[in-house]
Amino acid sequence: MHARGSLWRSPRDPAPPVVRVVAGVLLVEVAVFLVSTVPGVRATEDFSLPLDGWLQALGYLTATALVLLRPALRPADRAAWAWIGAALGARALGFVLWLAVVRPQEPTPYPSVADAGWLAMYLLMLVGLALLVRERARLLTSSLLLDGAVAGLAAASVAVTLLYPTLVSLAAPGTPRGALAVNLAYPVLDVVLAVAVIWVLLLSGRPTSPSMCALAGGLAGFAVADGVYLHLLAAGDFRPGTLLSSGSLALMALVALAGWLPGEVLAGRRPEPLPGVVLPVLFSLVCLGVLVYATRTEVPSLGVACAGGGLVAATARTALSFRAVRGLAEHRREARTDELTGLANRRAFNEALERALGHASPQHRLALLVVDLDDFKAVNDALGHHYGDELLRQAASRLQQALRGGDLVARIGGDEFGVLLPDADGALAVAVAERLRAGFRRSFRLGPRDVVIAPSVGIALAPDDGRDPVQLLQHADLAMYDAKAARSGQALYRRELHPTGRIRLETAERLRRAIEDGELVLHYQPQVALPSGAVSGVEALVRWEHPESGLLPPSSFLAQAESAGLMPRLTVAVLDQALRQVAAWHAQGLPVTVAVNLSVTNLLDPSFPEHVVDLLAVRRLPAGTLELELTEDLFMADPARARGAVAALLEAGVGLVIDDYGTGYSSLGYLRDLHEIRGLKLDRSFVADLDTEPRSAAIVESTVDLAHALGMHVVAEGVETPAVRDRLADLGCEFAQGYLFSRPLPPGELALDALLAGDGAAGVAPGPPGRRGTPRGRASRGRWRSTGR
Repeated sequence: MHARGSLWRSPRDPAPPVVRVVAGVLLVEVAVFLVSTVPGVRATEDFSLPLDGWLQALGYLTATALVLLRPALRPADRAAWAWIGAALGARALGFVLWLAVVRPQEPTPYPSVADAGWLAMYLLMLVGLALLVRERARLLTSSLLLDGAVAGLAAASVAVTLLYPTLVSLAAPGTPRGALAVNLAYPVLDVVLAVAVIWVLLLSGRPTSPSMCALAGGLAGFAVADGVYLHLLAAGDFRPGTLLSSGSLALMALVALAGWLPGEVLAGRRPEPLPGVVLPVLFSLVCLGVLVYATRTEVPSLGVACAGGGLVAATARTALSFRAVRGLAEHRREARTDELTGLANRRAFNEALERALGHASPQHRLALLVVDLDDFKAVNDALGHHYGDELLRQAASRLQQALRGGDLVARIGGDEFGVLLPDADGALAVAVAERLRAGFRRSFRLGPRDVVIAPSVGIALAPDDGRDPVQLLQHADLAMYDAKAARSGQALYRRELHPTGRIRLETAERLRRAIEDGELVLHYQPQVALPSGAVSGVEALVRWEHPESGLLPPSSFLAQAESAGLMPRLTVAVLDQALRQVAAWHAQGLPVTVAVNLSVTNLLDPSFPEHVVDLLAVRRLPAGTLELELTEDLFMADPARARGAVAALLEAGVGLVIDDYGTGYSSLGYLRDLHEIRGLKLDRSFVADLDTEPRSAAIVESTVDLAHALGMHVVAEGVETPAVRDRLADLGCEFAQGYLFSRPLPPGELALDALLAGDGAAGVAPGPPGRRGTPRGRASRGRWRSTGR
């Protein structure tokens, strides 16, 4: 069994025995009748009832049986061949009625019931051809049906206009109108059938199968032969028993055999209908010509009606064409437009990038920017997808506002946008990236909340960083992740990003297994009190002990953990490991405390405070043992929810510190509102040039004074020289950490007992115990710096 659209198997799939028998009988009948019509075979030219009557009728009946076996034994095109079989049956019925009912009457009536059968053949055959086109073409649309209607009506109007005067002149005086109408119907339907055959061939595709060739050839030949017969009959020159009669039967036999010839249609490769409106326009012009001609010369009403109907069908076809063109244009626009934001989508962006790269040169550079929204997943999960979608729409609008007229911005991923800057070098690209990021400093209004979210921008230049679209996008993506890991906001592509980029592409499942299998390890870096040099605690930094790649820095995997939604699990794993180590130190008589830097995901998780309390209880540690470091941007995604989490942590007794102070957008506002914050950590960017840069010294001094006024202590990060350490002490900074004192070390290599005893180990001078009278430690940062300075 072969379903519609599957492979029609050719005669290599043998026809059933009954088909071969019926086909053999039909060929014998055609051959006998054909021989009987060869000139000179018959003794007389008079009508022979056995040959011209019953043998010819029997031939049509056998052809009908052969066609009707087709839908019964081969389901492909069942309906089409059933109608074609019905058409041949109507012709056979016409012969039988003519022989049995009409011919014996005197005088012989005309038109008769036999004509009803013969004329019905044309209509049934046209339906069968239309259904066959539907099977062969991918889709028999309304436009294609109207094309066929326009062509048929145009052909009919021309046939009526041209043939009617001839038929009238040939008819005997006083011929009834019914007889004239039937006389006219035959040639008109022959012309329509010929046009339908051409239509089928045009829509059936190339190459045309033997089955389709036989069907078309048989019907076209029959239409021609029937037209010749009608002309001879009207002129009084027709004689029975000629090759014209046997030829008509042979052509109908060819139609019957066509259903069993090879007719392959390969699945998935159905030919498309021929596009265009050329033929419909031509046929509509023919109809218009007939109507114009009818204004000057008498044309039968049937011809005028056919021409008018053709124009109506052509008008409908034109309307459908316009609608199709408009729909196609809309479809193409939608295929290149992001439905959510209205920006170009990835497909359109890739096409534009490919075109632009074709014109890129050292003199005409272009810049590609990949913009990713930091912590978008956390906001999306916390507020819901509805607000996440609204955030993307507003972000897209702000990106567009920051660009030049000829620049292109597209949404190329979930929360990732691509920006194409023609004729742009690195300096211009960086300036545009800064302008894009500046547009995000205003909060986004999402329902009742004001949300602040920042983008990370990666920049790649062509042709410097690549001439291939895929390569350039990859390089911009690497730069974006570098900017995200360094929290620099934007970064230009560098070749050295490739190793970390390869590691970053580890699957989320692999990272998930790493968390579960305990492949994350913590290194600890001491902090010291100034100016005494006594160790006040440690800061822990996370590493991935990768089985194949060795010890990986956090920049290799934290961005992926955030984007994959693994940060909550990762943070809990780091907290558990840090508290377990602290418990071990406590058991050794080393009473240190630890701090964990949170991500936005943690602060927006309503169950996070409870997880923290549970972990402390499991390790039997007081809440004051843990100190959490919060960066200012943690409050920007959802300030109300962030403050709620902070309140819950403070109520549990966990200490809180503002990390990277001075790099956020609203530092003073948070200091004013968060009364229980213990201290501030100065970002290394303010510390590195402290001894040589007066403005940095002024900022540090004012920050220290502010913190003291609010009852907070200050920790300086990134101290690498004695001069910076001494300057910090002079300005009143209490604590410091950096390579000057120690690099981050595994707990087994960190001589914590010696450090707490203040014997100067790891470059640390002896001094009093930790801040506020208690030695303190610090663990695991939310961004967990890779350098550890």
